[in-house]
Amino acid sequence: MLTQFKTKKVNITATAGELLKRKREKKGISIKEVSEKLKIKTSYLEDIEENNYNKLPPDVYVKGFIKSYSRLIGSNAQKMVDLYSKEKAIDVKMKNKNKEKSTKEKKLLISNYIIITPKILTVFFSLFILFIIGYYLWHQISSFNSTPYLFISNPIVDQISDKSEIEIAGQTEVQSVLKINGEDVFVDYDGYFNEIILLKPGNNVLNIEATNRFNRTSRQIRNIIYEKKLEPVPVDFLENNIFEENNKENIYLNEKIEFIGP
Repeated sequence: MLTQFKTKKVNITATAGELLKRKREKKGISIKEVSEKLKIKTSYLEDIEENNYNKLPPDVYVKGFIKSYSRLIGSNAQKMVDLYSKEKAIDVKMKNKNKEKSTKEKKLLISNYIIITPKILTVFFSLFILFIIGYYLWHQISSFNSTPYLFISNPIVDQISDKSEIEIAGQTEVQSVLKINGEDVFVDYDGYFNEIILLKPGNNVLNIEATNRFNRTSRQIRNIIYEKKLEPVPVDFLENNIFEENNKENIYLNEKIEFIGP
């Protein structure tokens, strides 16, 4: 026995744009006439009737278009605006869902293509080791061709000093051999050095050299002029000398005086 199915009529609600279009056509008004009377672009009116929300300007303008359009053809303006707002909200929601779905599909597609296997891990670590070896070789070659770093923090430039000694301080590359005028100077684990040099009167040429393990040398020269400062003579010493000189003069005069008696 065949089962009888009952058919039910489904009411499909027309969109705001479709209702406006029907009403306009029923009244025999062309879309060009609407455009001329309302001063609205024909393309905007067509997009409203065809539900092309992406091509329309912001909602604040579209709602104004719909109100003017509705009043011109005798439709309920607020009802059309409310209907448009609901349709736009649904459209935005559907687009967001489609966007999320598309993003998930892309992620799944990428994850399907990227499958970590022992072979991929082996290739990755092999490339990583080759990179480390290449960097090491490049660093060694660069070090071989370049002179060691040498910075003199004191004295910064040539200078004149009234002291008999001067401090030579600075930094060089670790494991470099440092010499000042041919004499070895201690360099700590961070490359810093500090040495006191005795000066002789006049110009002192300080030749500072740093030599790395590849026998590359950096050199800096400082000229230090030592001018010995004259020490002031004590006042007591001057007074005693003046007194002694005066006494000598008096004795000398007394010897020259001749006594004339009666």
